Amino acid sequence: MYIINSNLDFRELTYGNNPKMIILHHAEASSCSIQDIHSWHLNNGWSGCGYNYFIKKDGSIYKGRPDNAIGAHSLSYNGVSIGVCMEGRFNVEEVGNSQYNSLKELVLYLQNKYNINKIYAHRELNQTDCPGNNFPLSRIKKECLGANSLIESSSKQNKNYPGHLLKYNLNSFDANVKVIQNKLQNIGYSVGSRGVDGYFGDGTLLAVRCFQRDCSLMIDGIVGENTWNRIMRE
Repeated sequence: MYIINSNLDFRELTYGNNPKMIILHHAEASSCSIQDIHSWHLNNGWSGCGYNYFIKKDGSIYKGRPDNAIGAHSLSYNGVSIGVCMEGRFNVEEVGNSQYNSLKELVLYLQNKYNINKIYAHRELNQTDCPGNNFPLSRIKKECLGANSLIESSSKQNKNYPGHLLKYNLNSFDANVKVIQNKLQNIGYSVGSRGVDGYFGDGTLLAVRCFQRDCSLMIDGIVGENTWNRIMRE
């Protein structure tokens, strides 16, 4: 596999990305280059290309934002993911063999490099239809997760809702709060400077509210059955 150095000139970047998942996108453009995307994102006021990699229809792979830089491609997940964008509009086009084969090779490489066993379409995490209805999502997951799919499945078999509301309380330790904090941290929602400590404080409250917002749940900062089950699906 050959990754082309795009030599993009970024504005100031923020570093500290800790990749735990790969998020797949399309450019929503039938014909474009990594330089086009870089220009579009600069015009948005961003540091530059928000994706870490870009794959042309001919299968050529271009380097975008550095892997260790915080991305700009998926709200609330930019600090825990690698963003891969494909040239094309996959609501009206199909992914060709050359492009798909390069995607698969790149995804396998990234999985091995960062020990990643989660692959998502952008639409699975945010309110969007990206990367389009014709994108071969189930195929890439099946072919790339392989044995890791068992790990992913087992990680989602978490304990059931504890039967009581989890809400703001600085004075009481709850092991269920610790479960929630750990899950939120793993999917990119910081629970604050105290970390995963089992106490439902300000950082956890903010993380829960942000998660509820992103998942179109009632934003009350309380972990009831609906919020619990939605977090456990991640």
